[in-house]
Amino acid sequence: MTYLRRIELKLKAAGIQRSVEDVMDDMRHFHSVLMLSNNARKPKRCLEIPTKTQAEVLSAFGHYVDDGGVLHTADRPSMLALSLP
Repeated sequence: MTYLRRIELKLKAAGIQRSVEDVMDDMRHFHSVLMLSNNARKPKRCLEIPTKTQAEVLSAFGHYVDDGGVLHTADRPSMLALSLP
Protein backbone atom coordinates (compact mmCIF):
# COMPACT_ATOMS: atom_id res chain seq x y z
CA MET A 1 0.00 0.00 0.00
CA THR A 2 2.90 2.38 0.62
CA TYR A 3 3.99 2.35 -3.01
CA LEU A 4 0.43 3.17 -4.13
CA ARG A 5 0.39 6.18 -1.82
CA ARG A 6 3.76 7.34 -3.18
CA ILE A 7 2.43 7.04 -6.73
CA GLU A 8 -0.71 8.94 -5.75
CA LEU A 9 1.34 11.78 -4.23
CA LYS A 10 3.57 11.99 -7.32
CA LEU A 11 0.53 12.16 -9.61
CA LYS A 12 -1.16 14.84 -7.50
CA ALA A 13 2.03 16.91 -7.57
CA ALA A 14 1.90 16.69 -11.38
CA GLY A 15 -1.75 17.80 -11.41
CA ILE A 16 -3.30 14.45 -12.32
CA GLN A 17 -6.59 14.15 -10.42
CA ARG A 18 -7.36 10.45 -10.82
CA SER A 19 -7.41 7.64 -8.33
CA VAL A 20 -4.30 5.52 -8.20
CA GLU A 21 -6.41 2.42 -8.92
CA ASP A 22 -7.64 3.93 -12.21
CA VAL A 23 -4.13 4.97 -13.18
CA MET A 24 -2.68 1.54 -12.39
CA ASP A 25 -5.44 -0.14 -14.42
CA ASP A 26 -4.73 2.18 -17.36
CA MET A 27 -0.98 1.54 -17.16
CA ARG A 28 -1.57 -2.23 -17.16
CA HIS A 29 -2.80 -1.77 -20.72
CA PHE A 30 0.44 -0.07 -21.79
CA HIS A 31 2.07 -2.89 -23.74
CA SER A 32 5.24 -3.50 -25.64
CA VAL A 33 5.25 -4.95 -29.14
CA LEU A 34 7.78 -6.93 -31.14
CA MET A 35 8.67 -5.49 -34.55
CA LEU A 36 10.60 -7.27 -37.26
CA SER A 37 12.12 -5.13 -40.00
CA ASN A 38 12.72 -6.47 -43.50
CA ASN A 39 16.35 -7.55 -43.15
CA ALA A 40 16.48 -8.20 -39.41
CA ARG A 41 16.93 -11.62 -37.90
CA LYS A 42 15.83 -10.62 -34.41
CA PRO A 43 12.69 -8.70 -33.50
CA LYS A 44 12.96 -5.29 -31.86
CA ARG A 45 10.87 -4.56 -28.76
CA CYS A 46 9.06 -1.22 -28.81
CA LEU A 47 6.32 0.36 -26.72
CA GLU A 48 2.85 1.07 -28.00
CA ILE A 49 1.83 4.67 -28.52
CA PRO A 50 0.61 5.76 -25.09
CA THR A 51 -2.88 7.11 -24.55
CA LYS A 52 -3.24 10.64 -23.23
CA THR A 53 -3.53 9.39 -19.65
CA GLN A 54 -0.56 7.05 -20.02
CA ALA A 55 1.53 9.89 -21.49
CA GLU A 56 0.57 12.14 -18.55
CA VAL A 57 1.59 9.46 -16.05
CA LEU A 58 4.90 8.87 -17.82
CA SER A 59 5.46 12.62 -17.87
CA ALA A 60 4.75 12.84 -14.12
CA PHE A 61 7.53 10.33 -13.55
CA GLY A 62 9.93 12.11 -15.93
CA HIS A 63 9.67 9.88 -19.01
CA TYR A 64 8.20 9.94 -22.50
CA VAL A 65 7.85 7.58 -25.47
CA ASP A 66 9.20 8.87 -28.78
CA ASP A 67 7.65 8.23 -32.20
CA GLY A 68 9.78 5.10 -32.59
CA GLY A 69 8.33 3.52 -29.45
CA VAL A 70 11.44 4.04 -27.31
CA LEU A 71 11.10 5.10 -23.67
CA HIS A 72 13.31 8.08 -22.74
CA THR A 73 14.05 10.08 -19.63
CA ALA A 74 12.73 13.60 -20.03
CA ASP A 75 15.78 15.61 -19.05
CA ARG A 76 14.50 18.80 -20.66
CA PRO A 77 11.04 20.39 -20.16
CA SER A 78 10.60 20.74 -23.93
CA MET A 79 10.80 16.95 -24.27
CA LEU A 80 7.74 16.52 -22.04
CA ALA A 81 5.61 18.27 -24.63
CA LEU A 82 6.58 15.64 -27.21
CA SER A 83 4.91 12.86 -25.26
CA LEU A 84 1.48 14.47 -25.10
CA PRO A 85 -0.66 14.17 -28.24
